[in-house]
Amino acid sequence: MVADASLSANDYPTSLAAYIQTRSEAALYQASLLSQTLVASGLGPEDIIALHCESLDQITEDLPHRDQVHAITDANQFLLEVMIGYGVHFKQYLDLKLQETVRTADARVALEQERVEEVERIGREREEILQVIAHELRNPITAAKANLDLVELSFSSGKSELVPRLVGNARIAVERLSRLSADLVEASRGEPAALTLAPLDVVPILQQACGWVAAAAASQEIALTTDLPTTPLQVQGNADALLSVCGNLLSNALRYTPAGGQVQVRAGSDGDTAWIEVQDTGIGIAPEQQARIFEKFYRAPEARSVETRGLGIGLALVQQLVLAHQGQVAVASTLGKGSIFRVTLPRVTQ
Repeated sequence: MVADASLSANDYPTSLAAYIQTRSEAALYQASLLSQTLVASGLGPEDIIALHCESLDQITEDLPHRDQVHAITDANQFLLEVMIGYGVHFKQYLDLKLQETVRTADARVALEQERVEEVERIGREREEILQVIAHELRNPITAAKANLDLVELSFSSGKSELVPRLVGNARIAVERLSRLSADLVEASRGEPAALTLAPLDVVPILQQACGWVAAAAASQEIALTTDLPTTPLQVQGNADALLSVCGNLLSNALRYTPAGGQVQVRAGSDGDTAWIEVQDTGIGIAPEQQARIFEKFYRAPEARSVETRGLGIGLALVQQLVLAHQGQVAVASTLGKGSIFRVTLPRVTQ
């Protein structure tokens, strides 16, 4: 489908307002056309979400509180259509990557049958990636909409005391969508992202990352322990990026460790190098898979057997961010016994 050249980012508030007012299929279809124009203009998912929030604020600024709740609910449906449009555009990107892979396969595969099998495998992976992206984007939108529907019901039934919690849940869902979109953008970069680095202590960052997953570990009956320095461990780093690195490594460790297992976070220094380790007693990674786990959208068969859904971008993002710190990330793993992910970073010494 070709985007309507007459549409631009300036039309977003008008299109959103039209859908909120009419809830018509024609207005919802406009969202799909508009999303293609936005992405074709170079706007990423984060930009689209920011534009959506700004437009919604303008539309609901003078509305009564009850009408604002209705408008927010309808706006979530509009945003879903816009993000699905983004997924369609992303499919075009994957098609180009498929063509590049075919050309590479032609050069290296000796037998025609092997080349055909390679193309078929890539095609299947492409379709799986598209399905997973659609699923992952839809989940937080659905959660936000469900909570806002409950807000409306709470007002109608006079149970307004439930509203703060429900609105909070909706905000968490939208923030998850924002983080997921940001991860997609970062993972699509062809080189490490440029970061602003400054001397910082990684110990509080590790403590914060552990705090984020502590409840999840407890609910999964996994022992989460730490062995961290009692004195500052200074590196030249970016706090947000390192928090993303630690969060992804911890989330993976918990995801692939069965109940009753253990996850330990350690940190220390060796001369001019600071190191961080996340060790688990999970399913482990086969030797032939370890070389590929940092590839974008790649998921080892062992990982897919435990959890079928997942974008496969977490470790690719970890590697990009670590490289942007002039550091290294490596894995040591034994199938069926667990894995150790080790991040090394240049240390700041006084």
